[in-house]
Amino acid sequence: MIWVVYAMAHSLFRAIFVEINRLYKVDAWQLCFTHAVCAIVLLLPLTPLMQWPAEPTFYVAAALVAVIIAIGVVIQLDLSSEQNGRISGIAVPLEALAAFVIWLFVGGAATADAGIDMLGIVGLVVAFAVAVFGLMMLRRHDINRRTLSIMVPVAVTYAVAGVVTKIVVPVESFIPALLSFVLVHYVVMTIAMGVMLLVKRRVDAGLHSRKMIEAGFTTGMLGMMGTSTFVAAVVMAPNPGYVSMMAILVPVWLFIYHQSQKQDDHSSAAAALLIIISVLILILSSWM
Repeated sequence: MIWVVYAMAHSLFRAIFVEINRLYKVDAWQLCFTHAVCAIVLLLPLTPLMQWPAEPTFYVAAALVAVIIAIGVVIQLDLSSEQNGRISGIAVPLEALAAFVIWLFVGGAATADAGIDMLGIVGLVVAFAVAVFGLMMLRRHDINRRTLSIMVPVAVTYAVAGVVTKIVVPVESFIPALLSFVLVHYVVMTIAMGVMLLVKRRVDAGLHSRKMIEAGFTTGMLGMMGTSTFVAAVVMAPNPGYVSMMAILVPVWLFIYHQSQKQDDHSSAAAALLIIISVLILILSSWM
């Protein structure tokens, strides 16, 4: 059950990460590049602890996940600068469902060998239904055609990233492999975003402004910890869909933060409680 700890930590880091640009309001493309560079700087001292698998698929997967996540990061940072970080939680249930189904197909042999846990599936369905209802009630005006059209593709690609990660990162001595996976992830993201900045002609003074550096270091640290805990949770969890489902806590963390700051964001405390209940159901169903 250690995956629950990693997944909960991931949801917390993810919540803070997506809220940052609501405060700084800097260019999302530039911030994605800057945060990737800062994450690399933070990871470099850990290279003696890293393990470098011989399989090429490990590095191909890390690169693929980096490109997928980079697109999602830009979209989320852009949305959070316009509204707030909670908007990214809208598609989390779909991300969880997609990851769960994809893994059933990809890891079908393992699932068949272990047998079908009907009680676990029922628990997952109930948790999913409660989470969706709670999310819809949390702040109804966050859900509209524009945000759904943006976040749904992000959810599906994040689900694919979770499944790919679970396939290639080894369970044995996974911390050294995890660190190297995350480093490759950010190196590829830096290169990809650097090319995009050149193509979009967004290389200007704002890229090295004090505000951008502050936002980049903060999101780089949070992103590095969020990605590391995500990889750890996905590797340890029975299904990557469980980890995505735990990310439903993102709007709850933001609700708690806004309440602590005495900011009335017109959210429902009862809906936040429903989301917490859905997570408890999920944990219990995966434990039985």
